[in-house]
Amino acid sequence: MSDKTKRQVVGMSIGILIHNMILLLICLIFFRTVPVIAGVLIGAAAAEVLLISIARSTELCVESADGAYSSKKMVIHSLIRSLCAVILVCLLWKFTTINLLAVVFGALGLKTGAYVYPVLQKRTDRKA
Repeated sequence: MSDKTKRQVVGMSIGILIHNMILLLICLIFFRTVPVIAGVLIGAAAAEVLLISIARSTELCVESADGAYSSKKMVIHSLIRSLCAVILVCLLWKFTTINLLAVVFGALGLKTGAYVYPVLQKRTDRKA
């Protein structure tokens, strides 16, 4: 990955971390059960894996410089990511007692990371 992409992944990872730390704090205050806390942690890990997968897919498509190829590749990668997420949820639902709502809330850290990244970038650019 390029340096710019690595910086973006790190910035968004910080947002995911902040989101899930706040979520864990809320869970520790109100729920205090292992299935809920494990769900948040699994959701956070899933968000990180999705972030890296999306960044890598984007890098591959930019490097190819072919519009038709990039479009097909992004659709295929998106479908694979979605299928993996559905399989993960189905496996957790069938074989564990982990709270699936907590998994979803943990994975939503990916959105929070996307919103936090520009703020972090402005602060680091201003200090540099």
